[in-house]
Amino acid sequence: MTGTRRIACAIIPDFALAVGLRGIADEERAAPVVLVEPDERARVRAMNPAAEAAGARLDQTAARARSVVPGLHCLPWDAQRQDAAVQRMSEVLYGASPMVVPLDDLRGGWWIDARGMRWLGGEPGLAGRLRALAAEAGHPDLRVGVADGATAARAAAMTTSADDPIRVVPPGGDGAFIGELPLAALALDGELRAILHSLGLTTVAELRALPEPAIISRFGARGRDALERAGGLDPHRPSGRPPPSLPEAVLALDTPVSQTGHLVFGLRGLADTVASRLLAQGLSATRLGLSLRLDDRREHDETLIPARPVHHPHLVFELVRDRLERGAAADLSSPVVEVRLQVIEAVPATAEQAHLGAARWDPSALEGALNRLQGRYGEPVVFEAEARDDSRPEKAGAWRPVVEVPLDPPLADATPAPPTDPAPVRRRLAVPQAVDVRLDRDGMPQAVRWDGGWRTVDARGPERLSGGWWTADPYAREDYRLALADGGILWVGRDARTESWWVLGWLD
Repeated sequence: MTGTRRIACAIIPDFALAVGLRGIADEERAAPVVLVEPDERARVRAMNPAAEAAGARLDQTAARARSVVPGLHCLPWDAQRQDAAVQRMSEVLYGASPMVVPLDDLRGGWWIDARGMRWLGGEPGLAGRLRALAAEAGHPDLRVGVADGATAARAAAMTTSADDPIRVVPPGGDGAFIGELPLAALALDGELRAILHSLGLTTVAELRALPEPAIISRFGARGRDALERAGGLDPHRPSGRPPPSLPEAVLALDTPVSQTGHLVFGLRGLADTVASRLLAQGLSATRLGLSLRLDDRREHDETLIPARPVHHPHLVFELVRDRLERGAAADLSSPVVEVRLQVIEAVPATAEQAHLGAARWDPSALEGALNRLQGRYGEPVVFEAEARDDSRPEKAGAWRPVVEVPLDPPLADATPAPPTDPAPVRRRLAVPQAVDVRLDRDGMPQAVRWDGGWRTVDARGPERLSGGWWTADPYAREDYRLALADGGILWVGRDARTESWWVLGWLD
């Protein structure tokens, strides 16, 4: 195999269990708990470590599991809830790669396209972004394996640990890596694995040593699939056409240059060459790569993200010069012998209408300011508030990064709004916290377990919110304001679907 096609496998251990136990109190999580199918079979689909240690096993009937583990807590397996959670996590992981495909046979596993990550931190950078996105979504234990093929990538992810959650198999190393693994690391048919274990086979190398005709004649298609996986061959490859050839230009220096400021004169020619080729292809660059080859054979790479797609040579030159002058000089370990400027991503160029006499609104000046900020920091650093149509307070607004300068001036409101008294501000927790609540005889919160003990509260509410039944993420809840004795006000919600209570934030 070659290293030109790379795939990652991202796995969240016990993902289905975490989804099924969402909203359950901590003391119940510590006790033996299983998720059971709701139909007449009523078999165990997932379990926590306490249930497994007590003797429960997957695919047992609920009655059998209860007879083995007295006091076992059986929760229903909700397939729709599980599928919705997989879809939500897929959308989260799209932030790291344009191709995210859930595994067919493992909830909590995804195939990720790992190609073209050089300018984004390489494959370790991709794995780090996947873990960061998963942690923000409440799953900090995501594991990542990267390899040429899906079999090796999945095996790499399955052989990681909490202390070492990322494993990258070098390009061309799938066969050697898989050969050193135990047989249990391969995604084989369960019955076939049991038969191979009964024959005394424990490693992939031992499976490879068996004669292929004998395996295929005895086990048929399952045997052929096992041999292909043992050899690192599989049909799972990132699909899609190869990316188009994007413009690039190279400046080779006769004399090594140790001061990046001396490269400015040569950058003008690079910018002109790249811009002319963009115009010839009818493209505008949305991401550029600046690579400095050093005298010690190392390379220093920079990613440049303009505020708007660019194809004008002056804008390209200003973007590259600002980054070179501000960010690159301090990281060079030796003089520069070659400069390469290439377009990483591009979109079709669009025509713009020039307006004469618009002296008060200069989008070019604002675009230049954004280019300087993004050229220095490499990512969006300017944000604006955006209102959204949602009845839930925490969803009614969001911060949107400003990555493109508007062509039209903002609307000016000459009439100032009348002064108003400040209203309470809701401060939302990044991750809502499950909480225990005691109710009075009328069903109103009377006390809450918070900050290490039970706290008496003065409750106001409820504010009932529901909607989204037509989407994959419906909601139905009651919001309360709980005034504490010390003057603090908690923002607490009760999920009407699961009867669970959550601290959503506070008010001040």
